[in-house]
Amino acid sequence: MGAVEAFTKAFSIIRENKKLYLLALTLALILAPIGAYTLPGKALPKGNVTTTHSGNVIVEEYGSSMGNGNGLLTGLLEKFALYSAITLLLGSIFEYGVVKGALLHIEGQQVRFSELLGKGLKKSPAVITINILYIFIGLAILSVGLIPMGVGIVTLPSGAILVFVGLGLTLLAGTFAVALSLLPVPMYADEENFGAALKAMSMSLRNVLTTVGFGFLVMVAVLGIAAISGPIAFLTTTFLQGKTGEYVSVLLQAPFTALLYEFLWVAGVAFYRELKKKKELKKVDEELAELGIDF
Repeated sequence: MGAVEAFTKAFSIIRENKKLYLLALTLALILAPIGAYTLPGKALPKGNVTTTHSGNVIVEEYGSSMGNGNGLLTGLLEKFALYSAITLLLGSIFEYGVVKGALLHIEGQQVRFSELLGKGLKKSPAVITINILYIFIGLAILSVGLIPMGVGIVTLPSGAILVFVGLGLTLLAGTFAVALSLLPVPMYADEENFGAALKAMSMSLRNVLTTVGFGFLVMVAVLGIAAISGPIAFLTTTFLQGKTGEYVSVLLQAPFTALLYEFLWVAGVAFYRELKKKKELKKVDEELAELGIDF
């Protein structure tokens, strides 16, 4: 029940505070041209073409103009790493701003756009550290399902059961990891203490079913947003070829990308507040039980 309440609350916060969307949209518009420039398009680089004639038959031989495949792969990985680093750096600034703004909104306070951006810039080193830490924690959680699935694939056909078990565990671990990854920054922003972010794992483990349920709802919402922006990318890159099509595509997708950013960050706030409320209510029940009062 807590998962549904947090999910619903996230949309309420988004609807009530347009300022948070402007923060996310600013980030999306900054990253859009950077992504189009650094990341490869749908078409691979064309190689040299040698045409020879043999009677009525035309033979074309294709050769790469960018060296061997390893060099191309290395170049793509380097560009991806560069884009990921830029996204992590800028994203941490805007993430803190949106999260802090959502927390203050729940408390009935309003902060200007520039103030939220300034707070995000100031707190970005801690947010970057928290995000990197929980990326590795998330990967470790996913390994719970990936390891038995890998063993099952290697030992097929006798390991078929392990493949199905691994798939189930991967789904559960994935939804848990998604919800977990949304908690640390809101916990840090609320208490202004780096140590608070480290308590996200224990809080999630105390509410495993709620965490898995919330992670599943978030994944469904993400797929819904992707289903809207996906056709835009397809149509623009189909009718507009080359880099022009890529730039137009990412700019048209930016409003939906911004909505995705805002939803994930605000959802983390709503989920954190829901778990915090459950913890406080449980504490009150324990105190009343000690006094001999039972509801």
